[in-house]
Amino acid sequence: MSSVRAIAQQLKLSAATVSRVINNHPDVDETTRERVLAAINQSGYFPSTGRLQTNVLALAYPDDPVKTEYGSFEPALLSGIMRGLDEHQFDLKLLSIRRDKTPDETYTQFFMRKGVRGVIMRVFRHNRALISRIASERFPCVVVAEQFDDPEVNFIRSDSYPSSRRAMEHLIAVGHCRIALAIHHVSDGDHMDRRRAYDDAIVNAGIKIDPRMIFEVSAGFNAGEQVLDSILTMPSKARPTAVFATNPMTALGVMRRAQERGVSIPRDLSLLGMDDSDTRLHTWPRMTAVCQDATMLGYEAANWLTRRLQSSDRANATASMRLHLPTTFEVNGTTAAPGGEAIDIASNVRPLTPSRS
Repeated sequence: MSSVRAIAQQLKLSAATVSRVINNHPDVDETTRERVLAAINQSGYFPSTGRLQTNVLALAYPDDPVKTEYGSFEPALLSGIMRGLDEHQFDLKLLSIRRDKTPDETYTQFFMRKGVRGVIMRVFRHNRALISRIASERFPCVVVAEQFDDPEVNFIRSDSYPSSRRAMEHLIAVGHCRIALAIHHVSDGDHMDRRRAYDDAIVNAGIKIDPRMIFEVSAGFNAGEQVLDSILTMPSKARPTAVFATNPMTALGVMRRAQERGVSIPRDLSLLGMDDSDTRLHTWPRMTAVCQDATMLGYEAANWLTRRLQSSDRANATASMRLHLPTTFEVNGTTAAPGGEAIDIASNVRPLTPSRS
């Protein structure tokens, strides 16, 4: 089935009715609209521009595109997506759903109006319901960097729990028992994995989780600087001897403020970071980090979606994707056994209030 007429014949409707659904005409009842959209997505039909079918995918954000403070993840993801699309001669469009979708159109109609055949989605925990609604319409879609129990949602993500757990156990093994956690305040699956790894490693080592060691912060340099400042306001015997920063930019902020305040890493403070690309290789000392390959996430998502859209095999055209990529733990120069003398505290430092979770 590859035409309006064929869809109309299968559903025993007129071609005009199918066209009205595609064009979001108001004079179609909801039941008919849902039947037509389901048939369109099941068949892989997509309107042509002239005689040429568009080969365009979208990278779509439910809200505003994520900010640059989030670090290298988005550029690395985009690089991988473009590599995957180039192999199949597809193009890419960036979409903001909140800005552009009208209330009276379905997601399928919105994507078709935008001229895209499939969508790669970025999502946080607070807008997961939107993904389930898109998946229920069966429009070709894959979510990057988040996991779903809904069997209709295709996704690819990095599993950062095992490597984060190993990283925490490494810190504990070399002698750290007061380890701070600087974690992104926006809840998503990745950061929940890292928080769980932190908690499990601490508890397994017989150490009591101290709420004063948990800092829920925004992503970015400033957050890392605030974390370091807050550590320096703590009594010397109560300060953490190591920090696990779950965002690359936060880790870099810790390193920059440490240099400004005369804190030697790793002599005075060990730092464990997170890296989405090769940021750790451009710091001094090179940063010990849990590493995920955001470029590969983008490549695998784009490659799977384009192959699905191009497949003439019905089984491949309706196949699901639920892929967990491994992460790694890399020991470099920012972690060591605890050591060094206490650092003087400047009187003008304003502490960051830690979470009370």
